[in-house]
Parts: sequence; structure tokens; C-alpha cells
Amino acid sequence: MAHTEFVGQSAEIPCTTTATINAAATAAATAAFKYKFGDEGYLLDYHGTKVCYPMYESLPVVERFQANDKDICIASFPKSGTNLMAAIVWMILHDGDPKVPHLEYALPGMPPNMLPANTLNKQAGPRVFYTHLGYNALPESIKTHAKVIYIARNPKDVIVSTNYFFRALKFKQFTGTVQETFQSFMNNVCAFGPYFDHVAGYRRHVSDMANLFFITYEEMVQDVENIIKRVARFLGKELDNMQISNIMRCCSREQMQNNHTTNLAHLHQLGLMDFNVSPFMRKGIIGDWKNHFSPELNRQVDKWIEQEQQRLHNELKGFHFQYETYNIAA
Repeated sequence: MAHTEFVGQSAEIPCTTTATINAAATAAATAAFKYKFGDEGYLLDYHGTKVCYPMYESLPVVERFQANDKDICIASFPKSGTNLMAAIVWMILHDGDPKVPHLEYALPGMPPNMLPANTLNKQAGPRVFYTHLGYNALPESIKTHAKVIYIARNPKDVIVSTNYFFRALKFKQFTGTVQETFQSFMNNVCAFGPYFDHVAGYRRHVSDMANLFFITYEEMVQDVENIIKRVARFLGKELDNMQISNIMRCCSREQMQNNHTTNLAHLHQLGLMDFNVSPFMRKGIIGDWKNHFSPELNRQVDKWIEQEQQRLHNELKGFHFQYETYNIAA
């Protein structure tokens, strides 16, 4: 593995074209999207996962996807650390910028041959991709053959991160508060929810699925060196100290925030996402919910969490969410 840093050149847009692209792309994107957040056709229940528009239009192709023993699938509920894990896995296997496609990604009117579930079939292994589909919605070949890495993040920080992300995505046309975002989680009308069923769906298979690696975002943030070593072992790779240090540097938040491949700056340049509301990669810290939750909202969220953990007691037995940073050396 060469000791280089991400460069991200493929996502750059000449500045002279940005203003023109912004206006045209924003208008075109907004018009092309038939459903916005909250519309009746926005979500489709697919084997227990509420897949959002237009992602659900890719599902017939996703169903036919055939994984093999060399494939690596990174699974998570949205805004749970997918980008960081994708960068770590890519750097363990390759050199350079992460190129990890979203399996069920789709845009309105996207030709079938451009859907990631189809383009992946043309790639040589090991193929690395990510998904937000719940366990029961995953193609059977992935469960059977691929190595699956699942990342769980505490729901309070996920709610806050989702609120910023959805408000920044112009085609979602979402202007809601953190309280309203929580209501969508509680009422199971959030994209790729229900949240607790998503986490529990993977967690219940930790003991009976040898090809599943379950990790939390909080563990990644607090001890990335150890996580890199553990993920490498899971993937059957040996890394020396220099390689580990290089991955840690390239996958640091500062590096990824400044890398056009991982920060998705082209979405802002194209007018599809408003980075003035929130960049794609925001804070990524543990406990940011404390800056956004009122005491009353925190009480409501705690009640919801307690009810859901009781409902899914058997699936989540022994698993605890971490809501604040603690000293891992203590």
C-alpha cells in the first residue's frame, strides 16, 4: 500500500461554471423529484425497511444482485458513520480516494445500466459497497456470501445529524426542526426506518453469522486505530504500523472534510445540497445532541428509547448505546 493522501480531483467543478450550474441543477432536480419528505409516495415499505424515493425505484435491480465471497458490504442506518467506515475499508484494501458505491442509489429517470447494483456486476472483486437497507431487505446472496460490516450510532446523534442533512438536501424540501425529525423517527416514517428495528435486525445475528462484523460509530471515533486493526483482521489483511498510521491520517475527520471525494462538495457546487445549511460531513462528534435537545425533547426521546429497547429486548440484549464521550483508558 502506498503512503499517499486522498486527492479527490474527480469531484472538482471549475468555479466559472458553478453559478450557472447551481440555478439550472437546483430547478431541474427539484422538478424531477416527484415526492418530497412527508408526501404519500415518499416511502415504500420493503421487507420491513421504509425505503425513500427515488431509492426504492432501484429495488428490482437490487433484488437480482449477486454477491460473492470476496464482496464487502458496509451496512448502517443513515448518518451512522458509513463514510468513515467506507474510507477505512477502502484504504485497507486499496490506495487512493474511496470509491464505494451505494447499492440502492437511484435518481429520477436513471437508466438501469447506471444503477450501482448493475455497474457493480462489471467490477472485479473484491467489490466494496454500502447499503442502508435493513437486514430483512438485504439480497440473500449478501447475507450468505459477502462480508458484512454493520455500524450502529446512538439515536440521539442520528436524529440531529439527519435533521441537518435533510434540511441541506434541496430536493427533500424539508425545513423541519429537530423535534419534527424525532417525530418522524418515533412514528416510523423516517427514511430506512424503523430505526430500532434496523439496528436490532443486524444485532440479532451477531452470534450466528460469522461473516458479520458489528461495530458502533462511537467505538470508531474514540479508538480508530484499534478499529482499523479489527476490521483488517475481519477482512483477512495484515497491516504494518506505517500502513495503519497512513490510514488513520487519511481517514481523519479533517482530511475527509477537505477531500472532495468524501465531502461530496460537488453536490453543493451543483446546487443539489446547501452547504450553508450543513456540509455533508458536519461535526461527527459524540453527544452533539446535547446542543440541540431541550430538556422536554430529551425526556420524550428517552421515553421512546426505553420503550423500543423493551420491545426488542431479546434482539438487543447486551447491547448499549453510548450517548457521551468517555475516557476509554479509564
